[in-house]
Amino acid sequence: MINAVNAMEIKRRVRELGADLCGIAPAARFEDAPQGFQPTDVLKECKSIIVVALRFPLSTLSSSSPAAYTFVRNQLCGKIDTLTFQISSELEQLGCCAVPVPSSEPYEFWDESRRHGQGIVSLKHAAVRAGLGKMGKNTLLINDQLGNMLWLGAVLADADLEPDQVADYQACLPNCNICLEACPAKALDGITIEQRQCRAVSAKYSEGGGGVYTCNLCRKICPQYRGIKVEAG
Repeated sequence: MINAVNAMEIKRRVRELGADLCGIAPAARFEDAPQGFQPTDVLKECKSIIVVALRFPLSTLSSSSPAAYTFVRNQLCGKIDTLTFQISSELEQLGCCAVPVPSSEPYEFWDESRRHGQGIVSLKHAAVRAGLGKMGKNTLLINDQLGNMLWLGAVLADADLEPDQVADYQACLPNCNICLEACPAKALDGITIEQRQCRAVSAKYSEGGGGVYTCNLCRKICPQYRGIKVEAG
């Protein structure tokens, strides 16, 4: 259980529940986020965003079967959603208002013309603001120790918690465009991702076996997928 509403105690509990990373950002860092997708749009009294991350097993990328990657991805979704639900519940018992953010579905915003979905709060941008890493050109969060092999979740809380410093390292190697050039859908421009193009090649569905994620090349091909390399000076 969380024994006190402070950053250190919350991080202790998050680690106890199995998370690999935890960072905290103040709501004020989200003033430049799009209207409708700021933490205070979801929870008016939000003062802090607790961001957590679970690590993909590196061996996941070794399998030639998309079913294996999909299975691990789905397991991470369930595990991190259970974790943020638990943290929210324990904070509420201590008198806080705490709202978990889904790690994937459901989300309300959907633009059919662009095949574009958007979560109630961008977890990748929240992770950057909470000091967990930097955004790569592949639009994945890249952490200096764990690379891009991460799945994210968050809790919005009305408590003033000590924030973490934003990471000061560089995510992508200088002049590296490997992911942009290799993307089979040409969905990356180094800043954003065109979901319509990505969705056309990244998922496959069958009546008998459900859906699988058939492309993770932008994650797999990244030189930083295991962690950030420091070039010798």
